[in-house]
Amino acid sequence: MNLVEVHFAEADKTVLVQPGTTLLDAAEMAGVDVMSGCTRGMCGTDAHRVDANGDALETPGDAELGTLERMGVGAGCRLLCCAKVRSGKVTVVGDALTG
Repeated sequence: MNLVEVHFAEADKTVLVQPGTTLLDAAEMAGVDVMSGCTRGMCGTDAHRVDANGDALETPGDAELGTLERMGVGAGCRLLCCAKVRSGKVTVVGDALTG
């Protein structure tokens, strides 16, 4: 099984994780402090801008999409508690609401 590289740009930390790992779990493994709330994709506390090519992340579910739409954040944003890695490299750029 190929590991997925997850880079947290603001903290300048990188971690290798197994496919299926959420970005929130990857942050914890990397020692990156991310504020989170419900961890079910409903509150939006952990919305971040994410740079991922092709199929690097699993497709977002309805709950995540609904929350992101309600928040009014742009394309390229994901909830770290919901976004699961698949392959390649993913960069978590920064908080969705602050830039």
